[in-house]
Amino acid sequence: MAYPRALPKPIATAVFAFAFSLLALVGARPARAGRNDLQLLNLCPLHTPAAGVLGGPVQECKWIDRDPTTGATRGVIVDSDAQARFRSLMSELGVVVAPRLVTPADTLGFAGFQFSAELGVTQISASRDYWDGVAAVNPGNRTASRPDSYLTTVGGFARKGLWLPVPALELGGGFVNVLGSSLFALQAYAKIGLQEGFHGWALPSVAVRGAVSQLVGTDQVDMTVSSVDVIISKAFSVGGTARFEPFLGWNMLFIDARSGVIDATPACDAFALHATAMGATLPPNCPARQAGTWDDLNANFTFPRQDVITRQRLSGGFKMKLAVLFLAAAYEITPAGHSNDQSRSNGAQDQSQTQQSFSLSAGFDF
Repeated sequence: MAYPRALPKPIATAVFAFAFSLLALVGARPARAGRNDLQLLNLCPLHTPAAGVLGGPVQECKWIDRDPTTGATRGVIVDSDAQARFRSLMSELGVVVAPRLVTPADTLGFAGFQFSAELGVTQISASRDYWDGVAAVNPGNRTASRPDSYLTTVGGFARKGLWLPVPALELGGGFVNVLGSSLFALQAYAKIGLQEGFHGWALPSVAVRGAVSQLVGTDQVDMTVSSVDVIISKAFSVGGTARFEPFLGWNMLFIDARSGVIDATPACDAFALHATAMGATLPPNCPARQAGTWDDLNANFTFPRQDVITRQRLSGGFKMKLAVLFLAAAYEITPAGHSNDQSRSNGAQDQSQTQQSFSLSAGFDF
């Protein structure tokens, strides 16, 4: 069941060079807006204000509160339905970028380390109205284009086994990118083997893991997904040359999402509008009745802060290792969410649906 962990120096050097080149290539990629990027203003239904308020039949976000006489922007009122849609969107997106469980319970050992590339595919409720909040959706025709039913993530990870400060400890870190977007999730975890190494016995290996994923690449939301996992697995020898490890896992996910500042009138520049007081030309898509004022700044808003979203997830998969090469695959199912906010948003409820995920990991396990 044991295999040599040392590689010839030229091969080890090539592996490290490949890993760092991959990270550099991903990090240097220019940022582009994609169809899966967040566009939370799309959650707002459009309407046409009363005649004369904007100086013409212009549609805008229904949440904008305007003075019926002067048309001045007094603020933005995000209704309770919108807050529930925000919670549901964050819940399903949180599952997409949550730390995946694609490793068995056994740690790598105090001398072991691993490099891997990972692919994940996660189901979302693309037809639900809370997925209007991405760039793929046109607010003027919400059925013309929808996000795909599955979001794909790709990433790279490094893992290292340690003996201190506790025996059978494994640390790991890496990133995933949601394809079709500039969304990245930076991830890290610590796994402790409670029972491992007795491969000749009927006893399975058992481990617990704590992990965290931080979403970056967007100013629309600040999201942190934490998880507590319990893993059970059993290693088997295959022909005396390979090792096969099926595993099962249970995860509790904690999704903390805070809205960024959103401009409810993105077509109108508040500073250009104010500059008309000094003789500047009235910018297009701005109401003439607000010329020379800072009224448009009142159209900036955030979704109210909500309590942490909780989801549970069940995992099953396997890892196959031959010499220093390995392949791991996992299937995960996350039942529909039911948590609701208790204090800040009139009880906004998570209306997310059951989500399935498929993961594939391959690389070098030394």
